[in-house]
Parts: sequence; C-alpha cells; structure tokens
Amino acid sequence: ACPTGALKGPRKIDPRKCISYLTYFGDGITPRELREPMGMWVYGCDHCQNVCPRNAPWLAKAKGLPVNEKVSAMQEDFNLHRLLHMDTLYFTDRIWPHMFYMSDADIWRWKMNVARSMGNSLDEAYVSELIAAFRENSDERVLGMVAWALGRIGGSKAHTALSEFLPGSPAVVQEEIRCALEESVG
Repeated sequence: ACPTGALKGPRKIDPRKCISYLTYFGDGITPRELREPMGMWVYGCDHCQNVCPRNAPWLAKAKGLPVNEKVSAMQEDFNLHRLLHMDTLYFTDRIWPHMFYMSDADIWRWKMNVARSMGNSLDEAYVSELIAAFRENSDERVLGMVAWALGRIGGSKAHTALSEFLPGSPAVVQEEIRCALEESVG
C-alpha cells in the first residue's frame, strides 16, 4: 500500500522511507531511490491512513461531506509555482497562518519537495520554473533536487540548463547535476 515501502507489517513503519516523515522532518536531500515513488506529495501523505482497515468507517463518512470553502479559498496560496519561489514574507503571510507549527527555517524543505513534485509530473511546462528556481536559490538541498527534477523531465532546454549549472556549483550539487545529465534525454 505504501509507494515507498515504509510499511513493514502491522503497526510497523520505517520512517526513513515514510513520505510524511521525509516531507516534514527530513534534514537532507531526499534519497534518490525514494524520489520517484514519493510522487507528487509536497507535504505529508495519507496513503497508509486511506488503506488502513480501522479508518474505513471514518473515510466512508467523509466522502459525503461538503467541500470546505475555507480550504478551497486558500488553494491558490499553495500552488507549486508560489511555493517554489516563496520568500520569508510569503511564508509568514500565507503559509504559516495555516501551518503555524512550521518555521520559516523550513522554506528550503517546501522548495525541495515542490521541485521533486514538479520532476515527477514529467511536465515540460515546469522546466522554466525549475531553471529560475536554480538561479534564485542557494540551499544545496533545493539546488540538488531542482537538478534532479530537470533531469527527470528531460528535454533539450533542461539538458542545456544543467550543463550550464554544472561548473561553479557546490560539489554535492554537481553530483546531482551529473546524475541528472546521465538520466536525462536532451
């Protein structure tokens, strides 16, 4: 049931593979082998909750609930473009009021997760966004994931950008770029 294989049996989980754990608390760049299985999740994951037999009665009741208008109203604040390019002010004004338990020190994590999500979409429309994000960020975890996402999406524009970014990037980012160039079709 878990796309990353984090469920190890009844009541047993490996947090090092758990999408929720990695998107909330992971302190480094997401391991390569988990990036594709993590799919489009940016923050958290409820997959195990949705398949748990104990939750079936509650989930059945929830299907009949009306759309939450407050949640729908803030949907635009959480679009991938805005999250990838957010600064501290945007986080404080738009994200923190809904997720007050998060710190603006975690903005890098949001951006890294958004880049992974964009890469997993395989949508070439995100290539320009990712290139801009590489140029505007300094966090190696974000840069590394942006490089991976560009390689995952592929195409000549992504390949050219990765080749341009290689010289002068920090060593850990260069490694991500090299892997992305090997995997991308440019």
